[in-house]
Amino acid sequence: MEKVITMMTDWFNREKTADFLDKLRNKLKGWRIDIVWDRARFHSGRDVRAALNQNRIHEHKLPPYSPEMNAAESWIRWAKETLSVNYCWLNRTALVRSFNGFVASMSRRASEVLKRCVPDMHGFICL
Repeated sequence: MEKVITMMTDWFNREKTADFLDKLRNKLKGWRIDIVWDRARFHSGRDVRAALNQNRIHEHKLPPYSPEMNAAESWIRWAKETLSVNYCWLNRTALVRSFNGFVASMSRRASEVLKRCVPDMHGFICL
């Protein structure tokens, strides 16, 4: 069973991170939730700690300065290669349309996403 949880925001902060954790728990009632994230400022603080505890979410922080362990870094690099290397976009609308197409294509090529974006994280077990 696949669940997709989305939350749009213009800017991340601790309050919005805590709101996301609440939303995550509401969508995944009865599930154990483990969250792996970097050490961004909005991943810490009193609001976030309270939301983690209240929602029974298990936190795992990546080591400092370890972008090679963060799957988002590989994905961002891939998106940049695809969308901006040797391209000059006519306008923002064209870029946004291409980016949305790139994101939509992820579901059609899951094995490539896993190959390119899942880091070799020693000490983590991938099921």
